[in-house]
Amino acid sequence: MIRRSRKLFKIMGFTIFLILLLLYQNINVQAEEEMKNVLIINSYHQGFAWTREQTEGIMNQLQQEGFNYSFYVEYMDWKNYNSEENLDYLTDYYRYKYNKKRIDIIVTTDDVALQFALENREKLFSDAPVVFSGVNTEGVKSITNNYSRVTGVVEVVDPTQTLVIAKRINPSIKKIYLLNDNSESGKSTMSIIVNTVSEFDSNLEEASWNDLPFEEIVKRAGELEKDSIILIGTYFRDIDDRLMDQSYVTKVISENSCVPVYHIYDFGLGYGVIGGSLLSGKMQGESAAKMAYRILNGEDPDKIPIAYTDSTRTVFDYNQLLRFDVSPSVLPKDSEIVNKPFSFYETYKTLVLGVVAAFTALITFLSILIFYIRKINKMKINLQENHEELSMLYEELTASDEEIKEQYGEMLRINEKIKLSEEKLANLAYYDPLTGLLNKHSLYERSVLTFAEGRKAALLFIDIDNFKYVNDTLGHAFGDKLIVKISERLTTLLWEGSTLYRLSGDEFILIVDQLDKQEQAEEYASYLLNNFRKDFDSLNSNLHISLSIGIAMSPDHGRDLEQLLKNADIAMYKAKEAGRKSYVVYDQGMNEVLTERIRIEKNLQSAMDNNEFELYYQPQWDIKTNKITGFEALLRWNSPVLGPISPLKFIKVAEDTHFIIPLGTWVLNSACAFLKRLETYGYQDLSISVNISILQLLQSDFLTVIEDALSINQLEAEKLELEITETILMESFDRIISRLKKLRDKKVKIALDDFGKGYSSLNYLKQLPITTMKVDKSFIDYITDSGTDDLVGHIISLGKVMGMCVVAEGVEEQCQLDYLIQHECDKIQGFLFSKPQPEKEILRLLKEKE
Repeated sequence: MIRRSRKLFKIMGFTIFLILLLLYQNINVQAEEEMKNVLIINSYHQGFAWTREQTEGIMNQLQQEGFNYSFYVEYMDWKNYNSEENLDYLTDYYRYKYNKKRIDIIVTTDDVALQFALENREKLFSDAPVVFSGVNTEGVKSITNNYSRVTGVVEVVDPTQTLVIAKRINPSIKKIYLLNDNSESGKSTMSIIVNTVSEFDSNLEEASWNDLPFEEIVKRAGELEKDSIILIGTYFRDIDDRLMDQSYVTKVISENSCVPVYHIYDFGLGYGVIGGSLLSGKMQGESAAKMAYRILNGEDPDKIPIAYTDSTRTVFDYNQLLRFDVSPSVLPKDSEIVNKPFSFYETYKTLVLGVVAAFTALITFLSILIFYIRKINKMKINLQENHEELSMLYEELTASDEEIKEQYGEMLRINEKIKLSEEKLANLAYYDPLTGLLNKHSLYERSVLTFAEGRKAALLFIDIDNFKYVNDTLGHAFGDKLIVKISERLTTLLWEGSTLYRLSGDEFILIVDQLDKQEQAEEYASYLLNNFRKDFDSLNSNLHISLSIGIAMSPDHGRDLEQLLKNADIAMYKAKEAGRKSYVVYDQGMNEVLTERIRIEKNLQSAMDNNEFELYYQPQWDIKTNKITGFEALLRWNSPVLGPISPLKFIKVAEDTHFIIPLGTWVLNSACAFLKRLETYGYQDLSISVNISILQLLQSDFLTVIEDALSINQLEAEKLELEITETILMESFDRIISRLKKLRDKKVKIALDDFGKGYSSLNYLKQLPITTMKVDKSFIDYITDSGTDDLVGHIISLGKVMGMCVVAEGVEEQCQLDYLIQHECDKIQGFLFSKPQPEKEILRLLKEKE
């Protein structure tokens, strides 16, 4: 019985042991399943700074994302062992090491590791997806071709910004000495740098030191002229195939060089490189890690596009800046400066400023306190003195009746002065202090009698055209003098029974009493307009001033002043829309137009903040090559409140409210950014056309706005074309032609839009620096009519004789295209080829045309 019990206990114990063992294994399996195995394969050795920074960036970024990772880091050491034997050894070694290990993702750095991983992942690394880092554009194309489940971050070698900085530091640079080794990556980097230098400045001369011994390179570095710089790229082996340490190379060349040494990569910092826009291995690694995380999180790697992310940092070595006497003021804003000596103020800036602010506040408080204490003491003294004076005065008054009479007379004189002051105040209340005309207050009081009885009368609302331009360009003091001159001229033109008021700013009200017919009011308005054709030449400036006049009739258009003012104001705006220098009589239907305008103006202010604007792009086709050569940027507004709004409506409102200035800047920057993205995708030989308003052209900082848009987006000026209309030429022609010539000096192209629709003349065309003539659609529509077909041909011939590129707008039919080909028009734009489309559709169109 006892033996049976013991046997039973043994069986139960063994069973419990098996259950616990299975539970433990299950927990381990779950932990293994939750663990993400990340294999990092580096092309080079562990001590190489570029490799170390990429690896740190990958691991640090992934650890921040939140998965439970197990990292496996391998180094192929290709710079020291670049042979097939090394590849065979690594293949056998990795097969042994990872044969039973599930790899969730492979992250590679540089070319060799990427190629090795793609060729061997199926047999060595669980056929895991691959994310690469540190491979330039040429390497990506040649290595990843025909492979799937691979993506990554391209090492975009673009020394343009470094060249810009070098030119700022030394504008006299004429020659650049380039140092790369003769490896595949070195040759690729060399090719990119040479092309970039040529595009940046064709006058710069580049010289390669690739085929020189290292000792000769060091010697030549010490013999360079001050108009030279050195730019180091990929240099790890010299001409004798000796392995060169980057820090040693950079340090020796810099110590012996008499000119600044620049680098493509940031691992050259601290060894004599002055700085620049440097590629960062850490940033490359972080970007690749973010892609790896997305794949580990379940995304399809084939749906994650290869990234051309900017992985540069603008950084400089303080010691080298001192060595070459470079002021930090010439460096780009927010530049990073390393090796800078300790500064108490810079280190504790917030604390110092806080203490200074507190001390200043305390001093201010004490000063105010002392001021008021002194003021109170002074008031006490004054009160005491006044009390004594009043006491003495009381005694004197009671003592002398004659003195009382004198004081009474003084009071009468004071009273007289008060009356005069009241009369002056009354005059100010009813008359405008600048012009002496009756003011708004007088208008409301006097007009009650005019309109209350329903008598026939006219109210003319007069506004000075483009007066804001006068204030903006010549100043408000000049504007005030001009207002006085205008009011004087209006006063001389008054008819019998008419009264002139200054409403506000550049607005005047003219009330004509006892008019029998509306035609009389119109005749008066024409009389005023005709008498303003004469320029104002008495202010040391010959100015042409015109008026816009709105007319409202009593009682037909209103029986009180408020209604008549409102309706005349509406009519005046219609006169401005009709081209200014005219009058318009109020019509009932104008209310709807005004309401629509007010709604547009109200929603326009918030449209940009809410990202309601969008740019569409219409291609321009070269007739000879049948290829797209550029695009015209066209603004669209889809308001969530008003729905789609025609540009013909909201552009006019934007100009009237001056909102066109920030809106135009947004359009310019967005269009340049679009073209830069196309260049990134490989479409290099394209240009962008942007329409410009007269208000933008007249801004003092307009040239700076253009330069900033080109600089920020790293675009050549000749790839930007500004389109102006013929009507712009009628406003401030001398100032506009000066601005346009400065733009042409910077190689920005100028297009004359809607040619033939406005006020073109050969005199204007000869003076303007126009590069492109755009024939208006109204001519193209009737191109096959017998009466107008020769006209378009003559326009094309005129443009070519004047050395312009001729673009035909609105081409919609094949017969129109045939005609334009026959007459050798340069470019075509219209629905026959493509309507304006958003960026996504433009990219699709470009791919179809490849």
